[in-house]
Amino acid sequence: MASIFDAHSLAVVAHAGQIDKGGQPYIRHLERVANAAVGRAGHARAVDHLDIDPMVVMQAAILHDVIEDTATTTSDLRVRGFADAVIAKVVLLTKPPGKPPYEEAIDRIVESGNLGAILIKMSDTEDNLSPERTLPDGEDRRTRYAIAFARLREAARALGYTGD
Repeated sequence: MASIFDAHSLAVVAHAGQIDKGGQPYIRHLERVANAAVGRAGHARAVDHLDIDPMVVMQAAILHDVIEDTATTTSDLRVRGFADAVIAKVVLLTKPPGKPPYEEAIDRIVESGNLGAILIKMSDTEDNLSPERTLPDGEDRRTRYAIAFARLREAARALGYTGD
């Protein structure tokens, strides 16, 4: 069974040389998303009726862009020993080929009812809202991310999540 160390190591190698919207190594974005997501998952785990594994969420969070933005495949993840639950979240968070509009990707995640994936996408969206990561088209992008974050938070709350 793969660990968070394995997930981080794979992400570092797979995303080597990639730069995020703020001009920093892409791995920093993935680390921020994973840290925020595991905090949210820990909060969710404290709610009796929510069955969520923070380590699965953390692994999926650090890998959330590995299929979309690198040559890594689901088969690669399987061979490396990642749990089906981790792979399922990564696949759900991966925009399908042809990259549909952002809102459709959010719809797919919300409609899945997968609380772990929703918490990861909340964390990803929150990081994308950071002023350090805003691009020249920033206001339109910030509005889109703010709307998505609100939808994701509403979906998480509908599943019983009480944070954020």
